[in-house]
Amino acid sequence: MAFYIFLGFTILWFLFMTYLFHQDGEHTGRTSRELAEKLSFLDSDINILNGRLRRLAHVVVYAVLTVLLAITLKLGGYSLWLTAGTIVWGWADEASKPLVQGRHFSWLDVGLNVLGIAIGMIAVILIF
Repeated sequence: MAFYIFLGFTILWFLFMTYLFHQDGEHTGRTSRELAEKLSFLDSDINILNGRLRRLAHVVVYAVLTVLLAITLKLGGYSLWLTAGTIVWGWADEASKPLVQGRHFSWLDVGLNVLGIAIGMIAVILIF
């Protein structure tokens, strides 16, 4: 039963993150700017805070995906090596951005995705 619960969480998280990362440039820019304005107590320069939040989003979202996927695989009796597929998605996610109006491919973002995956794997190693 726990396997199916985590499988559901993993699928929902994947769909949520894919939706967020594939909004058009206008919407994603507005969303991150509104968040930066709400968190303006963290930094007086909204533009700098906005950039940091956008970069941090890649790391956090991919770390969560990796942890959820690893837990799901472990509960299902599958090899944790299958989490390596997240690296492929971390690149493919960015590679598909030029298909979205106002978005572009960024190697920096691919690197941030992979950093999130690495942090997620470290958390998994500590959990298991």
